[in-house]
Amino acid sequence: MARNLLVYKVEHLRKINSMRRANSQPDIQGVPIPTRGEVLFVSAAEMHNEPASCYNCIFYNSGDSCQLIGSRVRVRRFTYPVYAIADSKPIEYWPCCGMQQYGEPNFGPPKFIASADPASLDLIWINAPSVGLESSGANCGGENGGDDCDHYCTPTGDKRDARDGFCRVLQSTVMNGDVCAQWRDDDLLSWDKAQAILKEQSDGK
Repeated sequence: MARNLLVYKVEHLRKINSMRRANSQPDIQGVPIPTRGEVLFVSAAEMHNEPASCYNCIFYNSGDSCQLIGSRVRVRRFTYPVYAIADSKPIEYWPCCGMQQYGEPNFGPPKFIASADPASLDLIWINAPSVGLESSGANCGGENGGDDCDHYCTPTGDKRDARDGFCRVLQSTVMNGDVCAQWRDDDLLSWDKAQAILKEQSDGK
């Protein structure tokens, strides 16, 4: 114990309680602004300027499943509808979750290290800007084949043309190719809807 350190005694408790009451007063701050760490922020450089998806994640059993979720959930990209019809066109969807970690997937036999709830990991399917891209998925501004985030704002008409923009979640400037777990788009597919489509396509073979 450090020397000359005051050891609290009974007579000090009233002062300590007064200090605690003063420090516990309600503040006048607004909605909390998360840090980059709290949203699992990844820079464009760390993503090698590629959109985030399962296809460039170290936890992905290539073309099959996620090592963090298990074999019960099928994880792969798909096109829906497969062919153009009178009132709609084919759209390609790429899977991704909040635990995406850039790297090479597992191309060997499937392996699993956890059995997490896909909803808890925010597993979603992201619509690519076109069918047949070499890579697609999520990033802030939609560059390099990615889909842009609804929280990303730019003064230009097309977000993909902007080098950087303002993130409404982080309340700060981010680069076009950055990405985080707060990525959101109004036309994403939830994991359970994706499972229904994958089953439909599998049954139709």
